[in-house]
Amino acid sequence: MAGQTGAREFRGRGMATILGAPISWVALFGALVGALSIVPMLFYLTGGGFVSAGMIIFAPLAGIILGPWAGYVAALIGGLIGMFLSPGSYPLGLIDANLSGGLIALFWGLAADRRYAKYLIPFSVFWIVFVQIVPYRTSLWIASDKFGIVSQPAYTVSWLWAYAGLALLLVNLAAGGFLWRWVRSPASDRRRIFLGVLGVSFIASTMWMVPWIGVYNWLLTFPADVATGVNYGAWVGYALPISVASSMVITLCIIALRRSGLQRMEHTLVEEDAA
Repeated sequence: MAGQTGAREFRGRGMATILGAPISWVALFGALVGALSIVPMLFYLTGGGFVSAGMIIFAPLAGIILGPWAGYVAALIGGLIGMFLSPGSYPLGLIDANLSGGLIALFWGLAADRRYAKYLIPFSVFWIVFVQIVPYRTSLWIASDKFGIVSQPAYTVSWLWAYAGLALLLVNLAAGGFLWRWVRSPASDRRRIFLGVLGVSFIASTMWMVPWIGVYNWLLTFPADVATGVNYGAWVGYALPISVASSMVITLCIIALRRSGLQRMEHTLVEEDAA
């Protein structure tokens, strides 16, 4: 509740937990991610699959409410369910259960937790460097003979959304976590909470999309011009709609959970700072 601080743990007689979250909540979110994998919300820019409601809405929500680690477990369970229920949303099978399931919740949970957000920086820098230096030009890349020659600076610029997300994360950290304060402050109205969640979601979505798109480019051996085009289209095809859609639902759930008085995970955005 507003004005109160301190640890809020999920404790109770007979209440089993995993990574600090109730197993029942982890199972619930896993079921939601898996069941909603049959509902398409965005279609892959290259065709052959779609981004489901389970991926866009409930995997990010799992990371926000359960925290990064329990959220990862829940979304991974959902991904394993979804790969059987809806192969179109998990075309890479077990790989996608992680890429399009567990990692989504993990990235949202990390971006939303001031204790762990800094760990996104080395991970993000690694992937950004990876997609710039390694792709299809060295023996480390299986598809080196199929990708062709990338057009520069078009290819580098096509990853601009990744640089934008990393820049916003650095600004947020340098400014003392203003995005988190907007969400957690008891004085924040619904509009400010939404803006804070939107900033967090943009950071999380763009950071997650680098390995997601990069692995797809690699395993599906997209030609250079296709990979570059997908990157440019990712602004309107993935980054912005995923950030906005997930933020709308997350904001409503945060407000509802605070009003309900239910216990919530410590350090998540559902918690409020002292008045």
